[in-house]
Amino acid sequence: MAPGDTKPPARTKRRRRWLTAAALGAIATSIVTILLAAGTFEVDRVHFNGLHRVSYDEAHEAAGIRTGDFMGTLDAGEAERSLEQLPWVAEARVQRRWPAGVEVDIVERTGAAITLAAPGSWVLIDIEGRVLTSPLAVLPEYPRLSGIAAAPGPGGFLASDADALLAALSAADGQPEYVIASMWRDRRGDIRARVRQQSGNLVLEVTLGDESAIGAKTAAIAAVIGEITTSDAILDVSVPHLPVLRQSG
Repeated sequence: MAPGDTKPPARTKRRRRWLTAAALGAIATSIVTILLAAGTFEVDRVHFNGLHRVSYDEAHEAAGIRTGDFMGTLDAGEAERSLEQLPWVAEARVQRRWPAGVEVDIVERTGAAITLAAPGSWVLIDIEGRVLTSPLAVLPEYPRLSGIAAAPGPGGFLASDADALLAALSAADGQPEYVIASMWRDRRGDIRARVRQQSGNLVLEVTLGDESAIGAKTAAIAAVIGEITTSDAILDVSVPHLPVLRQSG
């Protein structure tokens, strides 16, 4: 440094910054070590909200959060992803509740239909086609889907040939005029269904045809089914703006 020059050289400033950073890092490490040794900020409780179909033990195991884990290194994202692998879990949110708690909010899936995993083996699925259960001993009152690829194990999703059937179920959900009792693909791949009037309890076979305009086809069923008085017919809505009632057989 030249006489009278009060500015330290760049190398000296860099060294000072490095020493400062190193000192801060050492202090932080020491603090963490002390806290760990003292048992401070260790998980001592995990609280789950929204569990109905999923048991506490299943959720706790999937989350992988244990009493005594250090709060600062808890991987909330990994715990959420692991929980969402459970068949019934649609969404999971894991939050730290300092100094020692973990809050887990679970949104569970809702059953929408049953379908075949093997001949005579029905499983429950949700509206996205996720398989929620193993084969059921007692069949619940849900629409039955068939004529599609066999369902995989719990947690898997139905193949794409079920997409249009699921879309029809979704579009018909909450319709005041009718409910879908069953739906299937015939040998040609066309979509057919049995629907029941909400008022008169008449059950009618419906042809929806191909996968196009599913929403319009379900709306066409609603528009005319209240006027039908016989189940000895087939309602064809494959051209939704021109529904046709044909004699069965």
